[in-house]
Amino acid sequence: MSPIRRISSLFWGSHNLKQAVGILFVTVLISNVLGLARNVIIANRVGLTYGTIGPLDSYYAAFVLPDLFYNFLIVGALATAVLPLLVKIDTDGDDNEFWRTFNILISTGFTVIVGAMIVLYVAMPYVLPLIVTGFDASTMKTTVELARVLLLSPLFFTISQLSSSALQAKRHFTTPAIAPIIYNIAIICGALLIPQYGLSVLVAGVIVGASAHFLVQLPMLFRLGWRFSFTLGFGHDKVRHVMKVMIPRAIALTGNQMLLLAFYHLGSRLAQGSISIYRLTDDLQTAPVLLLANTLAMAVLPDFARHIARDDHAEFKELIGKTIRLIIFIFVPVTIFLLIFSRPIINLYISVGHSISPLETEWAVRTFRYFILSLPFQGSILVLARSYFARSDTVRPTIFSLISIAVAWISAVWLVRLTDLGPAALALAFSIGSTINALLLWFSLGLPFSVLWKDSESRQNFLAIFFGGVFAGAVMFVSYKVFTALSPMLLDGPSSQNLFVIFASLFCGLVTYMLWAKLFNLEQWQLIRTTHHSTEK
Repeated sequence: MSPIRRISSLFWGSHNLKQAVGILFVTVLISNVLGLARNVIIANRVGLTYGTIGPLDSYYAAFVLPDLFYNFLIVGALATAVLPLLVKIDTDGDDNEFWRTFNILISTGFTVIVGAMIVLYVAMPYVLPLIVTGFDASTMKTTVELARVLLLSPLFFTISQLSSSALQAKRHFTTPAIAPIIYNIAIICGALLIPQYGLSVLVAGVIVGASAHFLVQLPMLFRLGWRFSFTLGFGHDKVRHVMKVMIPRAIALTGNQMLLLAFYHLGSRLAQGSISIYRLTDDLQTAPVLLLANTLAMAVLPDFARHIARDDHAEFKELIGKTIRLIIFIFVPVTIFLLIFSRPIINLYISVGHSISPLETEWAVRTFRYFILSLPFQGSILVLARSYFARSDTVRPTIFSLISIAVAWISAVWLVRLTDLGPAALALAFSIGSTINALLLWFSLGLPFSVLWKDSESRQNFLAIFFGGVFAGAVMFVSYKVFTALSPMLLDGPSSQNLFVIFASLFCGLVTYMLWAKLFNLEQWQLIRTTHHSTEK
């Protein structure tokens, strides 16, 4: 296949599971890199303009109600109800019904969002002071103004995410995957203009990015045959189905937002800068979860739904097992790598954005490490939850999520009161809750642990992965020591040296891990080996 045809196929063709994983991996990688760069640039520009990052409190607080609103009404519906519904209709082969249902969903969703926006716009000056009680009058005024403008973002994201669900149901992943990249670029452009125009231009960047998130998907929707027709369907059976399925998940997502608010409340009682350290390290540790686990979970959900639609429960369970084994294969070396290199990574991340004291750096390193401990469990949650969503079961994941949130909250209160971990106490509480959530999701599926220990050919898989990760970690540690000694002779400046040491050691570790996987002919190595053949089909 010629390069031009291959590129055209990526944009306009449909994709199988392996192609979808590849497309999502690359685009999510770019989006996450841009997201981290966005955080660094925002902090840098605000510090340059105001002499402190304190004004960013208004910006982050302004997202509280729009995010709660968006997570409750929209996000819960997309993964749990809308995508499986559209996949089922597409599997049945009724294209007219597919687009008719999509028009009903997008028209009804748009109407609901506009109505809620109006209510929140009026209520904002009365509700926000109940949440951020420590703000003075001037800061509160700024926060309310920014929050009112940010209400536009859920409107654009609603139609955009519904469009993404339609395209993914049709096995088109490229344009939905590009949309977050454009969103981050828009915010970065706004952040660069903060010294000239203040925080308002940053919010303008958010709105422009949110609208572009939808507009980039329009050409593919039109190409596939969509023609917009405003069709309200509050009483339609499919809308009622979506509402019935989404509500439990929406409650769980709202619970996650409330847990974050509770963590911020506890962080405000700790030393100054604790909330910022928690926010920065949380964003950083989320990057590998979004890049690796969420990419896989997004790509595998349509296949989960198709197995359920065909009543193929044996293949459904086998796919769950294979996907979780792949999560373990990915996150064992990632967790070891991040634990070894947490200090140089934090030094690089913080030194590029804004300087902090040695004590704050130590807090950040410790907080980051406690987040890292739960990475395999965080990744498993994303996959396991989607196995429930594919069966339109949102009740059990919601119950498990609420239980884990309660455990995390109780753990955080206890750790903050009885230890001197500082912001790391919040990260440890988060990891405890994530571990509980993953275990509850797994046990409720009724799958034996042999699914994790052995691959589809009944060969030992887990121990080979574990010892391979440990061996690769040892190689990375030795490489770290060697390259740390060599870097001052090759490069100037601590940031350049840190970057060189991190990537050179990571490369050595990954090569070692891949050679180990090839030597033992692991199931995951077979998947990697055949991926490039499938992308050429």
